[in-house]
Amino acid sequence: MSILSDLSERLDTLTKAVLSEPVTRIANTKVTVRPVTLKGKAFFQLEYRHGAQVSHRNIPKGQLCELYENELEGQYRQVVLCTQTETRQYVRKNDGSYKCTARGETVRKAAETTHNRKKEYILAEGENIPALVDLGVFTSDFRIVKSKYDKYKQINRFIEIVDDVFKASERTEIKILDFGCGKSYLTFLLYYYFTVKRGVKAKIIGYDLKEDVVEHCNEIAKRYGYDDLRFVVADVTRDVLYDEPIDMIVTLHACDTATDYALHYAIERGVQHIFSVPCCQHEVNSQIQKGGDFDVLLAHGLLQERFSALLTDSIRAAVLEDMGYSVDVIEFIDFAHSPKNLMLRCVKDRRGGTKKINAARELAEKYLFRQTLLELTGEKKGTH
Repeated sequence: MSILSDLSERLDTLTKAVLSEPVTRIANTKVTVRPVTLKGKAFFQLEYRHGAQVSHRNIPKGQLCELYENELEGQYRQVVLCTQTETRQYVRKNDGSYKCTARGETVRKAAETTHNRKKEYILAEGENIPALVDLGVFTSDFRIVKSKYDKYKQINRFIEIVDDVFKASERTEIKILDFGCGKSYLTFLLYYYFTVKRGVKAKIIGYDLKEDVVEHCNEIAKRYGYDDLRFVVADVTRDVLYDEPIDMIVTLHACDTATDYALHYAIERGVQHIFSVPCCQHEVNSQIQKGGDFDVLLAHGLLQERFSALLTDSIRAAVLEDMGYSVDVIEFIDFAHSPKNLMLRCVKDRRGGTKKINAARELAEKYLFRQTLLELTGEKKGTH
């Protein structure tokens, strides 16, 4: 029986196929096939590796045999087919045909039963996710490094927060700006999530102030084969930024008032989705003075600092709500293992008002502080 016949017969139970040792130099060095579910439908994801570059392609389940016959058959010296019950290894002979050289049953561990099943993460162990390998979270064979398990959970937490918003979405394209992206690799994982896990055509631009960081990130994107991911040197507080329609803004730890400028950019352009984790909130703390019922919270430096940070995020949430956004303030874990902080997860879904903005202005006047987003918003009525 040929590999094509075996593949066709086992299509419904196939868990992985690996083609390696290419016959010619121009072929991809390795092709891995895995079943995936996109928008509730069954697909197979083909992962093509050529040297250090990796690219992905999703095809409907019923097209795998045709693709194998037209593009892959006879191109690799070794093929492994894994199903839910067995694993088969094939080796290419000199005449181009294949011989099944090994066959074994798939062992199901007791831990995989319904009652003992481990949590299924969106970025799963065993997936070839280049950014997690480079971060040292995955080994070269895509196993979780034990000492990095906390970081692995935290990264998945971020992706889960995004997935909660987009898992029911029918969109096929998305444009995203990431402010203060740094080199944390989260931008790469966000690109992987949309393009590979959800099958969405994603265009992402990451902004950062440091030229060396931007250059390094562009090199990584090129190495990964992420053609629609690029990085740009820019200062959100003063530079002209991307001026075409944007679907989503990410600001993870944009320092102090840089968060306000990024949020204002999103408000001005009516961006539908915002994911913002503020950082270094010094502005209000450096100005606030006693002047009312909250004076008891300003009597000690540490309490004043924490109160000022909460006040800042409260004002940001109030402004966003008055400008037409539904805002969830949720607890978010920092990837650098710093204390827990907050994320503003926002969706533009209605017209705004001025009630909360006016209340925030009254606080600013009473306690003699300025808040950048509040000032940038001006007297606008939230009619975007």
